[in-house]
Amino acid sequence: MRFLISALLLSAAFSANAMDFGPWRFGMSAEDIRAVESNGPYREFSNGDLETYNADFGGKPQNAQFYLKEGRLWRVAVRAYEGTDLSKATRVWEQTYTTLKKLHGPLETPDLSGETLEALSASAETLVAHGGKAQMAPISQPVGTFVFSSFNSFTHEGVTYYMVTVNYDQASP
Repeated sequence: MRFLISALLLSAAFSANAMDFGPWRFGMSAEDIRAVESNGPYREFSNGDLETYNADFGGKPQNAQFYLKEGRLWRVAVRAYEGTDLSKATRVWEQTYTTLKKLHGPLETPDLSGETLEALSASAETLVAHGGKAQMAPISQPVGTFVFSSFNSFTHEGVTYYMVTVNYDQASP
């Protein structure tokens, strides 16, 4: 009996430390995700993945997409920005930096230069404007989760689109 209680306490402690994302936990089914009604409604993609425009990130409702592998949640992608305005995308990247730092502590920003947020932001904007990808990630990752953000662009039918995404991935074993 003591072993069972110890195991349950250890399991509860691990669950409390596991980040996942908001009310969603890795391993949930599409049905489990939809059961979180307070963040719905949800839209289903043709491959079974889900999306909501009511996921909280930094105190604001955001678009979040739920990626399922073999019917189980393994990634939550917060789409902080999708559009054609590089300046607006850069401002959202700055807000995302601030939110990630507040939630997870100091960040690493490979391939970016600068000591201030403004300098990092200018470096990210220049990199993305020339077809590159600006990434950032918490130096200390939450238990059971790999968190990273990408700011990038793509061109479709002659129009350049910019995206700022934050991914919460189930950590590899």
